[in-house]
Amino acid sequence: MRPASALLLALLPTVAFAGSGSSAPLGASSVQDGIEIVPGIETGVQFDRPPTSLAADTVFLTAEMHATKDNIYGFTGFIPYLSISFSLTRDGEPTFKKSGLLYPTAGKSGPRYIGAAGMGGPGTYHLTYIVSPPSAHGMYRQTGKENGVPDWWKPITASWTFSYPNSSNPMSVK
Repeated sequence: MRPASALLLALLPTVAFAGSGSSAPLGASSVQDGIEIVPGIETGVQFDRPPTSLAADTVFLTAEMHATKDNIYGFTGFIPYLSISFSLTRDGEPTFKKSGLLYPTAGKSGPRYIGAAGMGGPGTYHLTYIVSPPSAHGMYRQTGKENGVPDWWKPITASWTFSYPNSSNPMSVK
């Protein structure tokens, strides 16, 4: 594991938010280069390592990363070793911008990538994920005639717009 990854994993929270926790999708999945990206947002998450400091309005952005049936890179199911960065902005707030990384996380619902972001109150938000290939974490690929896969994809960019919160559902999206 890279030193920066180990450090950031050590900073993930051991706190639970008020209530039993909830999760919601942030929009339709994005399919690019044989990869399905399913964005989400969660509260009430507990982790095995203590946080640095989390504001009361911190949520956890998630990305489920799955290989599609036509994936040419040799993956089936969950795709490991990805580097996923995020950018979060808010309509009407030109100075509001959050960015960070999503990290692999294991839970009973299966593996996914997750990262913390402080929200700026109610509003319309724009979320962008940039997904770099497994080579960003040193994963090799076979290139031989029988078992080889093509060059890794160029970084994938996927974006969504969502409302946070909504009076009938605090995790509602547009």
